[in-house]
Amino acid sequence: MKKLLKSAKKRTALILILLLGMIPAACSNSPQSGTGEEQQDGALMLDSGPVVRNDSGIYKGIPYADPPTGNLRWQPPQPVTRWAEPRSFDEFGPVCPQPRYDGFMSEDCLSLNVWTPAEGDGEKLPVMVWIHGGAFMTGSGSDEMYDGTEISKRGVVVVTLNYRLGPLGFLAHPLLSAESPSKTSGNYGLLDQIAALKWVQRNIDKFGGNPQQVTIVGESAGAESVSLLLVSPPAGGLFHSAIAQSPVGPGSLRPLRAGEFHVVVPAESVGMRLAEKLGVANGPNVLDDLRNASWESIEKAASDLSAELGLEILNLVCSPTVDGYVIPDHPVLMFREGRQHRVPLMTGTNANESTIFLPLFAPSETGFPEYRKYVQKAFPEDADTVQRLVSLGGAGAIPVKECLDRLISAKWFGAWADFMAGSTAKQGVPTWLYRFSKKPPPWAAEVLLADSSDSNIPGEELGVPHGSELFYVFGFIKELLGFDDEDRQFSDQIISYWTNFAKTGNPNGEGMVEWPPYGSSSRRGCLSLDNEMRAVSEPDLELYGLIEKTWLKFVY
Repeated sequence: MKKLLKSAKKRTALILILLLGMIPAACSNSPQSGTGEEQQDGALMLDSGPVVRNDSGIYKGIPYADPPTGNLRWQPPQPVTRWAEPRSFDEFGPVCPQPRYDGFMSEDCLSLNVWTPAEGDGEKLPVMVWIHGGAFMTGSGSDEMYDGTEISKRGVVVVTLNYRLGPLGFLAHPLLSAESPSKTSGNYGLLDQIAALKWVQRNIDKFGGNPQQVTIVGESAGAESVSLLLVSPPAGGLFHSAIAQSPVGPGSLRPLRAGEFHVVVPAESVGMRLAEKLGVANGPNVLDDLRNASWESIEKAASDLSAELGLEILNLVCSPTVDGYVIPDHPVLMFREGRQHRVPLMTGTNANESTIFLPLFAPSETGFPEYRKYVQKAFPEDADTVQRLVSLGGAGAIPVKECLDRLISAKWFGAWADFMAGSTAKQGVPTWLYRFSKKPPPWAAEVLLADSSDSNIPGEELGVPHGSELFYVFGFIKELLGFDDEDRQFSDQIISYWTNFAKTGNPNGEGMVEWPPYGSSSRRGCLSLDNEMRAVSEPDLELYGLIEKTWLKFVY
């Protein structure tokens, strides 16, 4: 999810309203008061140096790796240079370079933020580590939406983080692979996430957290990150449960090199093309030239290649790569074969994930013939069956936009969430699936739309779009966004489910609507998260099966 409340596209009135509503709620957290080696002159002793205690329990902008600049650009994250004097961390760190952001950006951006309710360093509270979305191109751990205050009030330590984005985080190139001990490149953003999780293992006890009770949580690209960490050997043992909100599936990955799969341009080939775009492909010191180029010029070169090389998902140019090291094999194969880390999983999708993305599709603004062409291209072996399932009987049965919403929501998000859940449950691991169906207030929906699309879409056509659950998961229930007491009560229930899962691996709790585990008697077991919470049969199962057939063969 991108920087929701700083989009230059918002109306002036919306900006004013949001600014008035962004005064942070007073945090009730108490200061840490541990003793012994963790304290020195009132400081918390991290492995990188002493930190001044903050009475609010909030620590912002703590570096977890050295700046990935100069020769460290496109290198795995390196250990933080130690400091000797106690440092205060009261300000968020710079945001990683990205397009369409109007705040301070810097490549020196590998920092994280902590919210803790702990009164001492020995409390061993569960930890939730949030990985932001944004299509691997935008976003930050300091987004206003991701304030950890409300979650931490439930007795949980919250960590949010930055990781490298776009070509700075996911560029591959044969020369970068050649200089690497693993003979791979790309996935630097995922290595950043792993480095942050290692930081949590080494240091979170100083904030009252339990390094043996860590839940990774993410939405959109952050949820895809969760799914990739679940199959990444270097991430093994760094977390103990996982929540993937609207995980993005196949269609957003590349192979490192040409090989078994040829449906997309390999990541190393993209890197060579980007070097050509920058005019440095044929020089004697290609890597030096790339590392000396401004990040602005690198970002522009990647953007200029989107029409030529963009993937199915949002025309991504630089995104995670199946490199044989960080991601040993395609996640579809790894989940199918039970090669994921066996930790409890919660995952799910929103009722209308794709409505904010439909302006990207020409058929959404034309008619049924164009929609038919899209279906034939995306499902060359099952086009008639898909059209029957999605159009509910034939041409003109329902509007084309509604057809596309259902199809793209399933293709990009729903089928992958179901596949992850099914693959995890088959291993005998506790698994929980949800369908988020509560429609956000119009002002809140406009925030999501302004952040994700250049087009105006009538509110009644948005439904429950991508990102809708974020307001409720983080308790970001601002009156001036249109939320009311009913929304607060609903958010309270959502936070309870999420934090119960972080504490026990089971979202259920006393006085709450029973959430059936995946594979239970209610068909596959799915909880509808709406004003009236109830167990439901999962929708679109036949469509999901047809979508799975396209993976690896027609989309990477």
